Amino acid sequence: MTHNPPRTLPLPDPIHDHFQRLPGAQTMGTNAVRETEQLIKKAIEHRSMACIHGQVGLGKTFAVHRALRKHAPHNTLRLRFDDTATKTEVFHTLWRALALPGEPPDNLATCRLDIQKALAAQPYVLLIDEVQNISASLMESTRILWDNESIPLTVILVGSGNTRQRVLRHAPLHSRIYHYQQFKPLTLAEVFNTIPLYHPVWKEADDDLLAFTDDNGAHGHFRNWASITFHAQDAIKDKPDLKMTKELIEWVLGRLNSTRRP
Repeated sequence: MTHNPPRTLPLPDPIHDHFQRLPGAQTMGTNAVRETEQLIKKAIEHRSMACIHGQVGLGKTFAVHRALRKHAPHNTLRLRFDDTATKTEVFHTLWRALALPGEPPDNLATCRLDIQKALAAQPYVLLIDEVQNISASLMESTRILWDNESIPLTVILVGSGNTRQRVLRHAPLHSRIYHYQQFKPLTLAEVFNTIPLYHPVWKEADDDLLAFTDDNGAHGHFRNWASITFHAQDAIKDKPDLKMTKELIEWVLGRLNSTRRP
């Protein structure tokens, strides 16, 4: 199995929030986005742990980045690991994320002590993405750091798939989670209220077309809506006389899934 090194990632620029950097897309304040902001605001206030999970493409990462840019823009440590990460890799990555001088010590105890001193110097938010892939070593290392009473640390865990089950299996970490938030697909009512404002190509779309698009391709997932919108916008740009119709949506869905039969 190929081992991917841990990564230290800055909070991305807002231009990267929308899938495929979709031109013209607007930031939508859905119920889930508002709930995420309140959760992260409270987690930072209480220096607690929170876990945000749900299927791929529902807007979890977008909502988390948006909230952290507002509430912790300069003190968020955004990390991503795979399931082979060792304790040494975890602490070496944290060392680099904190921009400590020199190379991280080979002695793990010394490395951890220096990291603890740096984390104690000011409040930090530790954002761990793709939690469905993280190892037990990372979960335990995170718990140890958060348990240190001298460290004002907030931990935000974000993941898809079996994220909650993975955390549940690590009882010491699970017992410290302040709150879980599960992202769910947009309801049809949310589609009707949100998508016409999300992008200009949907501005004049009626409920019948929105329901058809959601039933046949989007399924309440913002990432699917972004992909459909991207192709529809391209088609209209190439042929300005095109209108947003079921025929155009069928063509787009065929582009996204070559096995689809109209």
